[in-house]
Amino acid sequence: MSAPPERRAENELQHQLRDLICLAVVGDHVRWVSADDELGDWLVEATGTWRTWADRVATQLRASGVAPDGRVRSLVKDIALNWVPGGWLSAEEAQRLIVQRLAVVAEWARYRTRALTAATPTCSLPSRPVSRRSCALAADRRCRREIRTDERRQLARAASSPTIAP
Repeated sequence: MSAPPERRAENELQHQLRDLICLAVVGDHVRWVSADDELGDWLVEATGTWRTWADRVATQLRASGVAPDGRVRSLVKDIALNWVPGGWLSAEEAQRLIVQRLAVVAEWARYRTRALTAATPTCSLPSRPVSRRSCALAADRRCRREIRTDERRQLARAASSPTIAP
């Protein structure tokens, strides 16, 4: 039996929060150990953006009465997905790692958005939400739309950069 839509939305937001926190941590680590200064400069901006998005997701969770879970023990659940080799990274390794990680996180965000939309087909975006659930779902959609737009901009910037392109 599947979880009720509001519980599923909370779970998906928790996953999104963990993805964004991990993406920022991986980005910082790659920046520190990469031989690519241009990528490092880009990652300074990108990790700040990812942290801002994580903060938005945490704010949504709080608004819906759910405690955001960014604890290390929660982040460890996805450690295999966020693995970074030890030691220094060549520019090519660093670029490949970041591009692959961004692609995975972006795909998961799209999947979660589709899953939530399918789970709540009758939910609309009223001009004045009538319940905590509808308010949380509306906020989730707005945030996901912003995240997708920002991800597209970042991916386009990465693709057009001669140092970041795969």
